[in-house]
Amino acid sequence: MKTSNQTKTTSVYRNQNVLLRAVFERAGDTRKVLCVALDYAKRKHVALICDGNGDILRAAFPVENNPAGIDFLIKEVSATARRRKIPRNQIFLGGEDEAAYVANFTAALRDKGYLVVRVNASEAKENRENLTASTDALDLLGIAKTLLARRARLTGDPDRADPAYHHLREINRCRRGLVRQKTAASNRIHALVDQLFPGFLNDSKSGLCAFTGASLELMKERFSAPEVSRRRPAALANLLRRHHVHHPDETAAKIITLARGALPPAPHRVATLQRTLAATVDLYGCLERNASELRNEAALTLATTPYAMLTSIPGIGFVLAAGVAGELGEPKQLARVDSLCGYAGIVPHTFQSGGPDSAAVQGHASKRCNHILKDWVVQSAQKLHLYGPPELKDRITRWNANGQHGIFAAARRYLRLVRTLVLNEIPYLGPEGRARSADPDRLAASALHTWAVLQRKWRPIPGGLDLIADEAHPIGFWRRVIKETHGIDLPARP
Repeated sequence: MKTSNQTKTTSVYRNQNVLLRAVFERAGDTRKVLCVALDYAKRKHVALICDGNGDILRAAFPVENNPAGIDFLIKEVSATARRRKIPRNQIFLGGEDEAAYVANFTAALRDKGYLVVRVNASEAKENRENLTASTDALDLLGIAKTLLARRARLTGDPDRADPAYHHLREINRCRRGLVRQKTAASNRIHALVDQLFPGFLNDSKSGLCAFTGASLELMKERFSAPEVSRRRPAALANLLRRHHVHHPDETAAKIITLARGALPPAPHRVATLQRTLAATVDLYGCLERNASELRNEAALTLATTPYAMLTSIPGIGFVLAAGVAGELGEPKQLARVDSLCGYAGIVPHTFQSGGPDSAAVQGHASKRCNHILKDWVVQSAQKLHLYGPPELKDRITRWNANGQHGIFAAARRYLRLVRTLVLNEIPYLGPEGRARSADPDRLAASALHTWAVLQRKWRPIPGGLDLIADEAHPIGFWRRVIKETHGIDLPARP
Protein backbone atom coordinates (compact mmCIF):
# COMPACT_ATOMS: atom_id res chain seq x y z
CA MET A 1 0.00 0.00 0.00
CA LYS A 2 1.43 3.37 -0.98
CA THR A 3 1.55 6.14 1.56
CA SER A 4 1.06 9.69 0.41
CA ASN A 5 3.92 12.06 1.08
CA GLN A 6 3.01 14.85 3.46
CA THR A 7 3.68 18.25 2.00
CA LYS A 8 5.74 20.59 4.10
CA THR A 9 3.80 23.65 5.23
CA THR A 10 5.46 26.99 4.50
CA SER A 11 4.58 29.83 6.83
CA VAL A 12 4.26 33.46 5.79
CA TYR A 13 6.01 34.33 9.07
CA ARG A 14 9.51 33.32 8.06
CA ASN A 15 11.30 35.37 10.71
CA GLN A 16 9.32 34.28 13.73
CA ASN A 17 11.20 32.68 16.60
CA VAL A 18 10.53 28.95 16.61
CA LEU A 19 10.74 28.71 20.40
CA LEU A 20 8.14 31.44 20.86
CA ARG A 21 5.90 29.72 18.32
CA ALA A 22 6.28 26.54 20.33
CA VAL A 23 5.22 28.39 23.50
CA PHE A 24 1.99 29.57 21.85
CA GLU A 25 1.30 26.15 20.34
CA ARG A 26 1.90 24.46 23.68
CA ALA A 27 -0.47 26.84 25.45
CA GLY A 28 -3.28 26.36 22.93
CA ASP A 29 -4.97 29.52 24.27
CA THR A 30 -3.23 32.89 23.97
CA ARG A 31 -4.59 33.82 27.39
CA LYS A 32 -2.43 31.04 28.83
CA VAL A 33 0.79 32.70 27.62
CA LEU A 34 2.70 35.14 29.82
CA CYS A 35 4.88 37.76 28.14
CA VAL A 36 7.22 39.92 30.23
CA ALA A 37 8.57 42.96 28.37
CA LEU A 38 11.70 44.62 29.78
CA ASP A 39 13.10 48.05 29.01
CA TYR A 40 16.71 47.73 30.12
CA ALA A 41 18.71 50.42 31.90
CA LYS A 42 22.05 50.44 33.67
CA ARG A 43 20.71 50.72 37.23
CA LYS A 44 16.97 50.12 37.08
CA HIS A 45 14.90 48.35 34.40
CA VAL A 46 11.19 48.74 33.74
CA ALA A 47 9.01 45.64 33.28
CA LEU A 48 5.48 45.01 32.02
CA ILE A 49 3.52 41.73 32.17
CA CYS A 50 0.82 40.86 29.63
CA ASP A 51 -0.83 37.75 28.22
CA GLY A 52 -0.70 36.41 24.67
CA ASN A 53 -3.56 38.69 23.61
CA GLY A 54 -1.66 41.78 24.74
CA ASP A 55 -3.92 42.41 27.74
CA ILE A 56 -1.82 44.03 30.47
CA LEU A 57 -1.83 41.93 33.66
CA ARG A 58 0.74 43.98 35.58
CA ALA A 59 1.40 47.60 34.70
CA ALA A 60 4.91 48.93 34.30
CA PHE A 61 7.03 48.57 37.45
CA PRO A 62 10.74 49.14 38.20
CA VAL A 63 13.26 46.30 38.60
CA GLU A 64 16.73 46.82 40.05
CA ASN A 65 19.67 45.55 38.00
CA ASN A 66 21.01 43.36 40.83
CA PRO A 67 20.25 40.01 42.54
CA ALA A 68 17.45 41.60 44.58
CA GLY A 69 15.87 42.82 41.33
CA ILE A 70 16.04 39.31 39.87
CA ASP A 71 14.25 37.89 42.93
CA PHE A 72 11.63 40.66 42.85
CA LEU A 73 10.93 40.16 39.12
CA ILE A 74 10.58 36.41 39.50
CA LYS A 75 8.27 36.90 42.47
CA GLU A 76 5.98 39.21 40.46
CA VAL A 77 6.00 36.92 37.41
CA SER A 78 5.33 33.83 39.52
CA ALA A 79 2.45 35.51 41.35
CA THR A 80 0.81 36.57 38.09
CA ALA A 81 1.33 33.13 36.56
CA ARG A 82 -0.12 31.42 39.64
CA ARG A 83 -3.29 33.52 39.51
CA ARG A 84 -3.71 32.74 35.79
CA LYS A 85 -2.63 29.08 36.22
CA ILE A 86 0.12 29.43 33.62
CA PRO A 87 3.05 26.97 33.82
CA ARG A 88 6.65 28.14 33.55
CA ASN A 89 7.16 26.67 30.07
CA GLN A 90 4.52 29.13 28.80
CA ILE A 91 6.33 32.19 30.12
CA PHE A 92 8.95 34.19 28.22
CA LEU A 93 10.79 37.42 28.87
CA GLY A 94 12.43 39.82 26.44
CA GLY A 95 13.88 43.23 25.84
CA GLU A 96 15.83 45.12 23.23
CA ASP A 97 19.29 44.04 22.09
CA GLU A 98 21.12 43.72 25.36
CA ALA A 99 24.05 45.93 26.30
CA ALA A 100 27.02 44.70 28.31
CA TYR A 101 25.45 45.78 31.61
CA VAL A 102 22.41 43.54 30.95
CA ALA A 103 24.29 40.32 30.11
CA ASN A 104 24.52 39.15 33.74
CA PHE A 105 20.85 40.01 34.35
CA THR A 106 19.58 37.92 31.42
CA ALA A 107 22.01 35.10 32.23
CA ALA A 108 20.61 34.93 35.78
CA LEU A 109 17.06 34.68 34.39
CA ARG A 110 18.11 31.86 32.07
CA ASP A 111 19.72 30.07 35.00
CA LYS A 112 16.33 30.21 36.75
CA GLY A 113 14.82 28.26 33.83
CA TYR A 114 13.09 31.10 31.96
CA LEU A 115 13.11 31.66 28.20
CA VAL A 116 14.78 35.03 27.56
CA VAL A 117 14.82 36.57 24.07
CA ARG A 118 15.79 39.89 22.51
CA VAL A 119 14.10 42.04 19.89
CA ASN A 120 15.51 44.46 17.36
CA ALA A 121 15.48 48.00 18.73
CA SER A 122 14.47 49.54 15.39
CA GLU A 123 11.58 47.10 15.01
CA ALA A 124 10.42 47.75 18.56
CA LYS A 125 10.52 51.47 17.82
CA GLU A 126 8.29 50.99 14.77
CA ASN A 127 5.75 49.13 16.94
CA ARG A 128 5.40 51.97 19.44
CA GLU A 129 2.01 53.62 19.79
CA ASN A 130 3.54 57.08 19.36
CA LEU A 131 6.36 57.52 16.87
CA THR A 132 7.09 61.13 17.83
CA ALA A 133 7.69 60.58 21.55
CA SER A 134 9.76 58.13 23.55
CA THR A 135 9.09 57.21 27.18
CA ASP A 136 9.62 54.03 29.17
CA ALA A 137 5.91 53.23 28.92
CA LEU A 138 5.81 53.70 25.13
CA ASP A 139 9.04 51.74 24.66
CA LEU A 140 7.64 48.88 26.74
CA LEU A 141 4.54 48.70 24.57
CA GLY A 142 6.67 48.52 21.42
CA ILE A 143 8.82 45.77 22.93
CA ALA A 144 5.75 43.82 24.06
CA LYS A 145 4.13 44.06 20.60
CA THR A 146 7.30 42.80 18.93
CA LEU A 147 7.54 39.92 21.39
CA LEU A 148 3.91 38.92 20.85
CA ALA A 149 4.56 38.99 17.10
CA ARG A 150 7.24 36.37 17.94
CA ARG A 151 9.91 38.47 16.24
CA ALA A 152 12.85 37.82 18.53
CA ARG A 153 16.18 36.06 18.86
CA LEU A 154 17.64 34.11 21.75
CA THR A 155 19.91 35.93 24.19
CA GLY A 156 21.73 32.66 24.83
CA ASP A 157 21.24 28.94 25.18
CA PRO A 158 23.84 27.62 27.62
CA ASP A 159 22.48 24.08 27.60
CA ARG A 160 23.25 23.55 23.93
CA ALA A 161 25.59 26.36 22.90
CA ASP A 162 29.24 25.57 22.29
CA PRO A 163 31.32 28.03 24.36
CA ALA A 164 33.94 28.01 21.57
CA TYR A 165 31.78 30.34 19.45
CA HIS A 166 31.25 32.81 22.28
CA HIS A 167 35.01 32.69 22.86
CA LEU A 168 35.71 33.33 19.17
CA ARG A 169 33.29 36.22 19.05
CA GLU A 170 34.76 38.01 22.08
CA ILE A 171 38.37 37.31 21.10
CA ASN A 172 37.95 38.54 17.52
CA ARG A 173 35.96 41.63 18.48
CA CYS A 174 38.63 42.55 21.02
CA ARG A 175 41.42 41.94 18.50
CA ARG A 176 39.54 43.97 15.90
CA GLY A 177 39.52 46.93 18.27
CA LEU A 178 43.22 46.49 19.05
CA VAL A 179 44.10 46.42 15.35
CA ARG A 180 42.20 49.68 14.81
CA GLN A 181 44.06 51.28 17.70
CA LYS A 182 47.35 49.95 16.32
CA THR A 183 46.59 51.54 12.96
CA ALA A 184 45.87 54.86 14.67
CA ALA A 185 49.15 54.57 16.61
CA SER A 186 51.10 53.81 13.42
CA ASN A 187 49.60 56.89 11.74
CA ARG A 188 50.68 58.97 14.73
CA ILE A 189 54.20 57.49 14.54
CA HIS A 190 54.41 58.43 10.86
CA ALA A 191 53.46 62.02 11.70
CA LEU A 192 56.12 62.26 14.42
CA VAL A 193 58.87 60.58 12.39
CA ASP A 194 58.19 62.90 9.46
CA GLN A 195 59.27 65.72 11.76
CA LEU A 196 62.14 64.05 13.62
CA PHE A 197 63.73 62.06 10.78
CA PRO A 198 61.97 62.50 7.40
CA GLY A 199 62.23 59.45 5.16
CA PHE A 200 63.18 56.95 7.90
CA LEU A 201 59.97 54.89 7.53
CA ASN A 202 60.43 54.69 3.74
CA ASP A 203 62.28 51.38 3.33
CA SER A 204 63.43 52.32 -0.18
CA LYS A 205 65.35 55.26 1.35
CA SER A 206 66.50 53.85 4.68
CA GLY A 207 66.85 50.20 3.64
CA LEU A 208 64.97 49.20 6.83
CA CYS A 209 61.43 47.83 6.84
CA ALA A 210 59.08 50.08 8.83
CA PHE A 211 57.71 48.86 12.18
CA THR A 212 60.06 45.87 12.45
CA GLY A 213 61.88 45.22 15.73
CA ALA A 214 64.95 47.20 14.70
CA SER A 215 62.85 50.12 13.44
CA LEU A 216 60.84 50.32 16.67
CA GLU A 217 63.92 50.10 18.89
CA LEU A 218 65.65 52.91 17.01
CA MET A 219 62.61 55.16 17.48
CA LYS A 220 62.45 54.63 21.25
CA GLU A 221 65.53 56.59 22.30
CA ARG A 222 67.60 59.53 20.99
CA PHE A 223 65.78 59.47 17.68
CA SER A 224 66.21 62.46 15.40
CA ALA A 225 68.08 63.08 12.16
CA PRO A 226 71.00 64.96 13.83
CA GLU A 227 71.43 62.34 16.58
CA VAL A 228 71.22 59.35 14.22
CA SER A 229 73.75 60.98 11.87
CA ARG A 230 76.26 61.13 14.77
CA ARG A 231 75.95 57.44 15.65
CA ARG A 232 78.89 55.14 15.08
CA PRO A 233 78.25 52.82 12.11
CA ALA A 234 79.55 49.76 13.98
CA ALA A 235 77.22 50.30 16.96
CA LEU A 236 74.23 50.87 14.69
CA ALA A 237 75.11 47.78 12.65
CA ASN A 238 75.27 45.69 15.86
CA LEU A 239 71.79 46.88 16.82
CA LEU A 240 70.46 45.88 13.40
CA ARG A 241 72.27 42.55 13.61
CA ARG A 242 70.57 41.72 16.92
CA HIS A 243 67.23 42.10 15.15
CA HIS A 244 68.31 39.84 12.27
CA VAL A 245 68.40 42.58 9.64
CA HIS A 246 70.00 41.41 6.39
CA HIS A 247 73.23 43.21 5.46
CA PRO A 248 73.38 45.26 8.70
CA ASP A 249 76.58 47.14 7.80
CA GLU A 250 75.16 48.36 4.49
CA THR A 251 71.82 49.25 6.07
CA ALA A 252 73.52 51.17 8.90
CA ALA A 253 75.55 53.20 6.41
CA LYS A 254 72.41 53.92 4.39
CA ILE A 255 70.51 55.13 7.47
CA ILE A 256 73.35 57.43 8.56
CA THR A 257 73.67 58.87 5.05
CA LEU A 258 69.92 59.51 4.95
CA ALA A 259 70.05 61.20 8.38
CA ARG A 260 72.83 63.56 7.30
CA GLY A 261 70.81 64.70 4.30
CA ALA A 262 67.45 64.99 6.11
CA LEU A 263 65.89 68.31 7.08
CA PRO A 264 66.20 68.49 10.91
CA PRO A 265 63.42 69.74 13.23
CA ALA A 266 63.66 72.92 15.26
CA PRO A 267 65.95 72.23 18.26
CA HIS A 268 63.40 73.36 20.88
CA ARG A 269 60.85 70.80 19.60
CA VAL A 270 63.10 67.74 19.54
CA ALA A 271 62.70 66.70 23.20
CA THR A 272 58.91 66.94 23.10
CA LEU A 273 58.64 65.03 19.84
CA GLN A 274 61.01 62.32 21.08
CA ARG A 275 59.05 61.81 24.31
CA THR A 276 55.78 61.61 22.39
CA LEU A 277 57.26 59.21 19.86
CA ALA A 278 58.68 56.91 22.55
CA ALA A 279 55.28 56.69 24.27
CA THR A 280 53.49 55.99 20.97
CA VAL A 281 56.02 53.35 19.95
CA ASP A 282 55.59 51.64 23.32
CA LEU A 283 51.81 51.69 22.86
CA TYR A 284 52.17 50.31 19.33
CA GLY A 285 54.34 47.43 20.57
CA CYS A 286 51.85 46.58 23.32
CA LEU A 287 48.91 46.60 20.90
CA GLU A 288 50.81 44.49 18.37
CA ARG A 289 51.85 41.92 20.97
CA ASN A 290 48.34 41.49 22.39
CA ALA A 291 46.72 41.40 18.95
CA SER A 292 49.15 38.67 17.91
CA GLU A 293 48.41 36.62 21.05
CA LEU A 294 44.66 36.94 20.52
CA ARG A 295 45.13 35.94 16.88
CA ASN A 296 46.90 32.74 17.88
CA GLU A 297 44.33 31.95 20.55
CA ALA A 298 41.47 32.46 18.09
CA ALA A 299 43.20 30.16 15.59
CA LEU A 300 43.58 27.39 18.20
CA THR A 301 39.88 27.65 19.06
CA LEU A 302 38.89 27.79 15.39
CA ALA A 303 40.66 24.48 14.73
CA THR A 304 38.16 22.70 17.01
CA THR A 305 35.14 23.93 15.00
CA PRO A 306 33.86 23.11 11.48
CA TYR A 307 34.65 26.70 10.47
CA ALA A 308 38.30 25.62 10.26
CA MET A 309 37.34 24.19 6.87
CA LEU A 310 37.13 27.76 5.53
CA THR A 311 40.92 28.02 5.70
CA SER A 312 41.08 25.50 2.84
CA ILE A 313 39.80 28.24 0.50
CA PRO A 314 42.72 30.07 -1.14
CA GLY A 315 42.82 33.64 0.14
CA ILE A 316 40.92 32.92 3.38
CA GLY A 317 43.11 32.74 6.50
CA PHE A 318 42.20 31.82 10.03
CA VAL A 319 41.68 35.51 11.00
CA LEU A 320 38.82 35.91 8.50
CA ALA A 321 37.49 32.40 9.19
CA ALA A 322 37.51 32.96 12.97
CA GLY A 323 35.78 36.33 12.56
CA VAL A 324 32.95 34.81 10.53
CA ALA A 325 32.69 31.86 12.94
CA GLY A 326 32.32 34.14 15.94
CA GLU A 327 29.53 36.16 14.34
CA LEU A 328 27.55 33.29 12.79
CA GLY A 329 27.85 30.90 15.73
CA GLU A 330 26.96 27.22 15.81
CA PRO A 331 26.51 25.56 12.40
CA LYS A 332 23.22 23.92 13.41
CA GLN A 333 21.74 27.40 13.95
CA LEU A 334 22.78 28.75 10.54
CA ALA A 335 19.86 30.27 8.65
CA ARG A 336 19.25 30.03 4.92
CA VAL A 337 21.63 31.76 2.56
CA ASP A 338 19.29 34.67 1.79
CA SER A 339 18.75 35.27 5.52
CA LEU A 340 22.50 35.17 6.14
CA CYS A 341 23.05 37.70 3.35
CA GLY A 342 20.42 39.99 4.83
CA TYR A 343 21.95 39.60 8.30
CA ALA A 344 25.35 40.54 6.82
CA GLY A 345 23.88 43.57 5.02
CA ILE A 346 25.13 42.60 1.55
CA VAL A 347 21.79 42.52 -0.28
CA PRO A 348 20.16 45.66 -1.74
CA HIS A 349 16.73 47.01 -0.92
CA THR A 350 14.17 45.89 -3.51
CA PHE A 351 11.14 48.02 -4.44
CA GLN A 352 8.43 46.56 -6.65
CA SER A 353 4.90 47.88 -7.06
CA GLY A 354 2.27 48.49 -9.73
CA GLY A 355 1.40 44.90 -10.54
CA PRO A 356 3.34 41.78 -11.47
CA ASP A 357 4.41 43.27 -14.82
CA SER A 358 6.27 46.14 -13.17
CA ALA A 359 10.01 45.64 -12.86
CA ALA A 360 11.69 45.69 -9.45
CA VAL A 361 14.01 48.56 -8.58
CA GLN A 362 17.02 47.88 -6.38
CA GLY A 363 18.38 50.41 -3.92
CA HIS A 364 21.24 50.54 -1.46
CA ALA A 365 22.04 47.80 1.03
CA SER A 366 20.25 48.05 4.36
CA LYS A 367 22.02 49.61 7.33
CA ARG A 368 20.14 47.27 9.66
CA CYS A 369 22.63 44.44 9.77
CA ASN A 370 25.52 42.96 11.71
CA HIS A 371 28.18 45.48 10.70
CA ILE A 372 31.04 43.39 12.09
CA LEU A 373 29.93 40.33 10.11
CA LYS A 374 29.59 42.55 7.04
CA ASP A 375 33.16 43.73 7.51
CA TRP A 376 34.49 40.16 7.75
CA VAL A 377 32.49 38.94 4.76
CA VAL A 378 33.42 41.88 2.51
CA GLN A 379 37.08 41.51 3.47
CA SER A 380 36.86 37.82 2.58
CA ALA A 381 35.36 38.68 -0.82
CA GLN A 382 38.18 41.13 -1.48
CA LYS A 383 40.74 38.44 -0.61
CA LEU A 384 38.98 36.02 -2.95
CA HIS A 385 39.23 38.59 -5.73
CA LEU A 386 42.99 38.88 -5.16
CA TYR A 387 44.08 35.40 -4.10
CA GLY A 388 41.04 33.12 -4.42
CA PRO A 389 40.48 30.11 -6.66
CA PRO A 390 40.72 30.93 -10.39
CA GLU A 391 37.05 30.13 -11.02
CA LEU A 392 35.94 32.61 -8.34
CA LYS A 393 38.39 35.30 -9.47
CA ASP A 394 37.13 34.98 -13.05
CA ARG A 395 33.51 35.18 -11.91
CA ILE A 396 34.17 38.35 -9.90
CA THR A 397 35.89 39.88 -12.91
CA ARG A 398 32.85 39.09 -15.08
CA TRP A 399 30.50 40.58 -12.49
CA ASN A 400 32.50 43.81 -12.45
CA ALA A 401 32.62 43.88 -16.27
CA ASN A 402 28.82 43.55 -16.39
CA GLY A 403 28.40 46.60 -14.17
CA GLN A 404 27.50 44.60 -11.06
CA HIS A 405 28.93 45.09 -7.59
CA GLY A 406 31.45 42.27 -7.87
CA ILE A 407 32.62 42.32 -4.24
CA PHE A 408 29.08 42.16 -2.81
CA ALA A 409 28.17 39.40 -5.27
CA ALA A 410 31.33 37.54 -4.23
CA ALA A 411 30.40 38.06 -0.56
CA ARG A 412 27.03 36.42 -1.17
CA ARG A 413 28.71 33.54 -3.01
CA TYR A 414 31.18 33.23 -0.12
CA LEU A 415 28.38 32.92 2.45
CA ARG A 416 26.83 30.16 0.36
CA LEU A 417 30.21 28.44 0.31
CA VAL A 418 30.60 28.94 4.08
CA ARG A 419 27.28 27.27 4.77
CA THR A 420 28.10 24.31 2.52
CA LEU A 421 31.57 23.65 3.92
CA VAL A 422 30.62 24.15 7.56
CA LEU A 423 27.42 22.10 7.58
CA ASN A 424 29.02 19.21 5.67
CA GLU A 425 32.38 19.59 7.46
CA ILE A 426 34.35 19.28 4.23
CA PRO A 427 37.19 21.44 2.89
CA TYR A 428 37.20 23.32 -0.38
CA LEU A 429 38.25 21.22 -3.37
CA GLY A 430 38.93 22.50 -6.86
CA PRO A 431 36.40 21.92 -9.67
CA GLU A 432 38.32 18.89 -10.93
CA GLY A 433 38.20 17.25 -7.49
CA ARG A 434 34.59 17.89 -6.55
CA ALA A 435 33.06 16.92 -9.91
CA ARG A 436 30.95 13.77 -9.85
CA SER A 437 32.90 12.38 -12.78
CA ALA A 438 36.27 12.94 -11.08
CA ASP A 439 38.53 9.90 -11.33
CA PRO A 440 40.67 8.78 -8.35
CA ASP A 441 43.81 10.48 -9.67
CA ARG A 442 42.13 13.89 -9.99
CA LEU A 443 40.49 13.52 -6.58
CA ALA A 444 43.84 12.62 -5.02
CA ALA A 445 45.58 15.56 -6.68
CA SER A 446 42.87 17.97 -5.54
CA ALA A 447 42.91 16.61 -1.97
CA LEU A 448 46.71 16.85 -1.79
CA HIS A 449 46.58 20.44 -3.07
CA THR A 450 43.96 21.38 -0.47
CA TRP A 451 45.96 19.69 2.29
CA ALA A 452 49.07 21.62 1.23
CA VAL A 453 47.09 24.89 1.42
CA LEU A 454 45.91 24.01 4.93
CA GLN A 455 49.42 23.10 6.13
CA ARG A 456 50.91 26.29 4.72
CA LYS A 457 48.33 28.44 6.52
CA TRP A 458 48.43 26.64 9.87
CA ARG A 459 52.20 26.20 10.10
CA PRO A 460 52.86 29.67 11.68
CA ILE A 461 50.48 28.89 14.56
CA PRO A 462 52.22 27.14 17.50
CA GLY A 463 51.03 23.54 17.34
CA GLY A 464 48.91 24.30 14.28
CA LEU A 465 50.06 21.32 12.20
CA ASP A 466 49.30 18.93 15.06
CA LEU A 467 45.86 20.49 15.51
CA ILE A 468 44.75 20.04 11.91
CA ALA A 469 46.09 16.46 11.88
CA ASP A 470 44.24 15.55 15.09
CA GLU A 471 41.34 13.22 14.26
CA ALA A 472 39.32 14.68 17.15
CA HIS A 473 39.02 17.92 15.18
CA PRO A 474 37.10 18.46 11.91
CA ILE A 475 40.09 18.79 9.54
CA GLY A 476 41.85 15.76 11.02
CA PHE A 477 38.64 13.74 10.86
CA TRP A 478 38.23 14.60 7.17
CA ARG A 479 41.85 13.54 6.61
CA ARG A 480 41.07 10.17 8.15
CA VAL A 481 37.85 9.77 6.13
CA ILE A 482 39.55 10.60 2.83
CA LYS A 483 42.19 7.98 3.58
CA GLU A 484 39.73 5.25 4.57
CA THR A 485 37.26 6.01 1.76
CA HIS A 486 39.55 6.80 -1.18
CA GLY A 487 42.92 5.52 -0.01
CA ILE A 488 44.47 9.02 -0.23
CA ASP A 489 47.28 9.41 2.30
CA LEU A 490 47.80 13.01 3.41
CA PRO A 491 51.15 13.41 5.22
CA ALA A 492 51.06 14.90 8.71
CA ARG A 493 54.12 17.03 7.93
CA PRO A 494 54.72 18.95 4.71
